[in-house]
Amino acid sequence: KAAEAEAKEAAAAEAARQRASEASSLAAEASAKRGEAEKVGAAAASESAGIVSTAESTAQAELRAAKERAAAAEAEASREAAGVEREAKERVDAASGALSAAKATSRALENGISERETARAATQKEYDGTFILRFQKRGQLKDEVSRLKKEIKEEAKKLEKADKAVEQASTAFDKQKAYADKQQQVASKLRADAAAAGEKSLAAATKKADSAVADAKKQAAAAVKAAEGKAKALLKEADSLQAKADKLR
Repeated sequence: KAAEAEAKEAAAAEAARQRASEASSLAAEASAKRGEAEKVGAAAASESAGIVSTAESTAQAELRAAKERAAAAEAEASREAAGVEREAKERVDAASGALSAAKATSRALENGISERETARAATQKEYDGTFILRFQKRGQLKDEVSRLKKEIKEEAKKLEKADKAVEQASTAFDKQKAYADKQQQVASKLRADAAAAGEKSLAAATKKADSAVADAKKQAAAAVKAAEGKAKALLKEADSLQAKADKLR
């Protein structure tokens, strides 16, 4: 009987040892499951942060590139517009110079005629007042009056041509001025179109970037949710294993 009791006690001790060993093993497995759950959560958090960070960095880079392209396009349009304005101004300046020169020529002829008219009138007056028998003196004065009359007539013809040249130069100037006004509109449109295109391009790039970031946040949220589900399942397994271990103790 003593031997039988001792055998039973030994068997009970062995069973207890086995239960303790199994409980320890289950507890260790439960702890490992909890650790795995923590790692899953941490990995998901890191992955989601990386997804959003990468999307935001990419979006910012694309926005910078879009701004640079828009700025370059506007600068090119501005250079082209400046060239249009410069070419128009050169034409106006040339026409203005030609008109000024024509007017100067006309004024010079008018002044010359006026001076000759004054000289002719004075010479005629002197001729009329010279004694009739002073033939030589009167002859000289008469020749001078004739010369002045001839020059006045010649200068008047030149003046007529000069006045026509002024009219032509004035018409040409008005034409170039009208051309410059139109070219100014062309230049303004070039700048306005480039600015509008730049704004449109930036708006599209911003929308695309915002959409990409939003998609990345959704993807990150989905990854976190999936990880949470996996972690929850692991924790449930851990709790079950721990419960079994507790029963064995």
